Formats: sequence, structure tokens, C-alpha cells
Amino acid sequence: MYGAGIYAIYYVGDHELYGPISDECRTPIYVGKAVHKGGRKGLAIPDKAEAPLWERINQHRASLEQACDLDAEHFRVRYLVAVDFFVSLAEQLMIRQFRPVWNTLVDGFGNHAPGSGRGNQRRSPWDELHPGRPWSSPDRLPTPSRQSAEESAARILRHWNEPDRTEDEPLLLPGLPLPDA
Repeated sequence: MYGAGIYAIYYVGDHELYGPISDECRTPIYVGKAVHKGGRKGLAIPDKAEAPLWERINQHRASLEQACDLDAEHFRVRYLVAVDFFVSLAEQLMIRQFRPVWNTLVDGFGNHAPGSGRGNQRRSPWDELHPGRPWSSPDRLPTPSRQSAEESAARILRHWNEPDRTEDEPLLLPGLPLPDA
């Protein structure tokens, strides 16, 4: 698929932390966006041959495959190709509506490998909870996150019990398996 857009990733496996959302792809575990190069700053002149949405979803698949306690086959994705100026607004609205746990409680799933000279950064809470990405290992990023794996797990479990959580209908397309690289 060519172009920029928004996407929602859903969990359908049996991990004990994500049981309440491992149903029919109603509540995303993560929402994200992909824009053309320069699009974040409004400088993009989209090339019809670019596929930032496809590339971003594949980056997430690689993260899931590298995590020691997750299986990429237990995830589904919905996506919508859209014009760049719409993408950020749509992502914000989806995060506000669904409050995906990997956007709101356990930050770091969408992180990229730090550039050179940035090895003094802390590991993300997501990498503490789901270790395995080589670039976020204790050897490469020795400073742990301020939020331990146990704290992240407790936050997720409390989240499922919040009385104002909504189970809204999906906004996008039916859940599809994550694409192979």
C-alpha cells in the first residue's frame, strides 16, 4: 500500500495482561501514524511511490517479533491511507477515544533505535515490559526506565477496571494479520 495514513494495532492472543482486549478487534492496543518524509514539519511533497504507512507497520511487526514474550501472529492491524494533513488529527482522536495502553500507559512501542551518541537514554517502559529489541538491550541502553515492568503491568491491570472505559465500535477496516516484511 502506498501513501501516508493512520493505523490501529489489536491484540488477539492469550497474554495475561491483555485478556480484556483480545476479542474481536474492538479496542486497539496501539494507534499510530505514518507520514511522508518531511510531512511532520509540513514540508512533504508526496512521492506516489513512497509507502510510509506500509513501512511503519512493518517496523512494528519487527518489534513484536523481537519481544521475548509476544508473538507477532497474535496481532491484527487496521489502517487507513489518508492525506498527510489529516493523519495527525485522526491519530489524536483515536488515542483520545480508545486510550490504547501502549500509547497512554506503557510508552515506547513506537520508538525508533536511538541515533549514535544517544546511548545514555533510558530504556522505554515498553522495552522493560516486553524486552527483546536488540537496540534497547541493557548492553546498548544501560539506564533502566523510570517505570519498571511490574509498575507497567499494574497500571495496565488497573486500567481494565476503570469504570469509564468504553467499548466503542471500530472506526476502520476489519482486522487483518500484520504484513510480512
